Amino acid sequence: MKKLLYSCIAFCTLVLASCADQDVAETNATNNDGPGVKVSMTMEGEMQSDAAAATPNSRAIGYEVKDDNGFPTAKGLYNGVGASAQELATGTKVPVVLIFKSDNASQPVTKVKTMWTYTQGGKLTLEPSETFEMKSGTNLSQGTWYVCGILGGDLDNNTVKFDGFVEGYTPKDNSGNKTTFGADIPYIFGWRKLETNQAKKTIKSNHAVKFKQFGSIVRLKVTNNTGFGFKYDGVRIITSNILVGQFDLSSFDNASNLGDTQDGVLDDATSNNYKKVFEAFKFTQRATTDAKITSLASTNKFSMHNDLSYYDYKFNDFVTLANGSSAKGYVYVWMAPKQQTVNIYNKQEGVGSPVETKQISKTQFMLMAIPTETSAGNKVVPTSINMIPAYGTRADYVSGRNYPAKGSVVYNFPPLSYIAKHSNFGTEAELSNAATQDAAHTETYSYSEIESNVNNSAKVPAGYMFAHHEYWRSILPQFYGFSGFRNNGTTYNCSMGIVSPARLPGWNETKLVYQSYSKGVRDSQGNLIAYMIGLSKQPDYISNTGEGQAYQGYARNPLTRASSGAFESAPWIDKNDYRYVMRWEDKNGNAILKQRYLGPRFVLDMDDIANEDFWAAPITGTYPNDVERIVPYTGIYDVASTKDPSKPASSKEGQTWWYFNINTVGKCAQYWTPDDAPVGGRYATQSPSGGAMQDNAHQAPKLSVTFRYSVVADDVSGFFNCYLYTRTPLDQDHKKSYVNDPRFVEGLIMKAPVRLWKTTPYAD
Repeated sequence: MKKLLYSCIAFCTLVLASCADQDVAETNATNNDGPGVKVSMTMEGEMQSDAAAATPNSRAIGYEVKDDNGFPTAKGLYNGVGASAQELATGTKVPVVLIFKSDNASQPVTKVKTMWTYTQGGKLTLEPSETFEMKSGTNLSQGTWYVCGILGGDLDNNTVKFDGFVEGYTPKDNSGNKTTFGADIPYIFGWRKLETNQAKKTIKSNHAVKFKQFGSIVRLKVTNNTGFGFKYDGVRIITSNILVGQFDLSSFDNASNLGDTQDGVLDDATSNNYKKVFEAFKFTQRATTDAKITSLASTNKFSMHNDLSYYDYKFNDFVTLANGSSAKGYVYVWMAPKQQTVNIYNKQEGVGSPVETKQISKTQFMLMAIPTETSAGNKVVPTSINMIPAYGTRADYVSGRNYPAKGSVVYNFPPLSYIAKHSNFGTEAELSNAATQDAAHTETYSYSEIESNVNNSAKVPAGYMFAHHEYWRSILPQFYGFSGFRNNGTTYNCSMGIVSPARLPGWNETKLVYQSYSKGVRDSQGNLIAYMIGLSKQPDYISNTGEGQAYQGYARNPLTRASSGAFESAPWIDKNDYRYVMRWEDKNGNAILKQRYLGPRFVLDMDDIANEDFWAAPITGTYPNDVERIVPYTGIYDVASTKDPSKPASSKEGQTWWYFNINTVGKCAQYWTPDDAPVGGRYATQSPSGGAMQDNAHQAPKLSVTFRYSVVADDVSGFFNCYLYTRTPLDQDHKKSYVNDPRFVEGLIMKAPVRLWKTTPYAD
């Protein structure tokens, strides 16, 4: 086929317009067509504040950091990424991908890389000597032709790929010079009308084009409001937005919004007209098999979970902040706006059709941080704050605008910090001994022994308490606690949430909170793990905020109610100041609980972080261990019933009795509380008149906090399945003649462990 050379004379001013500042699948199609029409074009241009370009070997936009607020102002085209990059030399060739399309549907779409010549100061020229081929079958006399373009990136078959950008900079370098840096960030221009002449083989544009920044540069500035000094040397970014992506050029094949873009339309990136100009530019996440993604996975712990990107970025050095101070520099992150689809169901997530679908943007910054102070006097400083949230938002980022992320780091101690490190009554030293945490070193007590110990200062030292159930409910509700363990992790494929009363030492009252428990998750070794987010304010999508209401995943209406029978009129917690995350794994016959503080800067949901990558340590560096408590599985008391054989088979008459289930040692545990089981509570074993089954003196049993009820594979934690009697259970002072079970103990007196709480937190 004969190649025809066309002359395209189009004088274009390439203006890279400034960006406003606001708060807040792999395609491998191969073109097998024959050669097309070879065209030469002439385009000239110059660059203003947010200019963009690229070099054949390194495509970078040059930015300058503004002194007062860190705003990144584009300065031109640079020869690389990072602070060492410099402006391109005059005469450097720069690739721009152009897309030519006619409004005549018979005409093929041409997507071609063109080489432009750069002149320092921001001028670009596409010279006539630079030729390229239009797609085979192109006839410029057919229809009206338009062109749009992408500056930067790597053209790969039918995509233009960008590697993303995360770096940290201060407004001035060590010598006092303004900081500049290069960044691999896309710039694009919308459709421009072309004048074509098939006979003369010419293409002409009479109007300039404006390149606009695609995506947003978010800059994090950290302020320390924790009450203690800390240092950090990296960030973990978790976001619904795209960090490493690509333009899918196939989207231009069916583009229908052709038109001659007027400059005034591009003044406001939030306007519908602006968005319409660029709606054909489809930007997608690069596939997990993409070479760049696999490289990042090994060097930066890049991963995807629940349609969110996880990305770790490490600094060269620590940034140290005293309490009340702010970092001098910023962490700059480019991201292309994308939302997470969240379906809200009626009663059970995934059952039936959604009653509402939300598109939610999520952006979360967490610091790889270490305290620089230690506890002294009455001031308690946590030993571990790794991955503490610095900033989070659910605001939608608008492509073409840049945003400050004003990170304010705060800290409050989560529940595990108040729990004694060792079970039993004892001295300060004994209770703070994290060693010998196993069933063999865990004592059990009858309630009469409890009563004789609680007022003994040698057994309950100053600053410790025999905690009421509402304190334990800051971790475990009446039911559904760590429901991911249920039936070996097979019952739920989403989180379970429940409205529960809860309290921490130092609070002036008990409050209602939302406790969210993950589905079961297997680690790389196949071990079953469950997580929770605790002490949250009420979600905006639930319809019933009453105590005990339980929700299966994203559901508008509760699945059921598991009431504690207490604090039904308690006020809701109105802030997420005490929000935290906990991880539970079983090892060597113990429950291993770990926690991290989240607080009000955390915007993700339970399903977003129900994975081990959330807990993964940074790829380099050493950080203090997370706060941990070990719960030895000393076993639980269970209930059994023996039917009276003299009664009809349908009769329920017989004897109900309690026994210590030896098969639960190494699998379950329960602790005493000082509280009678409320009559209005929901229990697995109910009395005929409601409430818990009474003892032989017709008194209520005590609530016991139960860690995994492994009988019948239930494995749910809370107060529902088990309680503890201070006296002999009802009618168990004698044995019916037909009860021949060797587990039956006449006159049973229950004995169980005690775990004291502190009134002020441990540092670890």
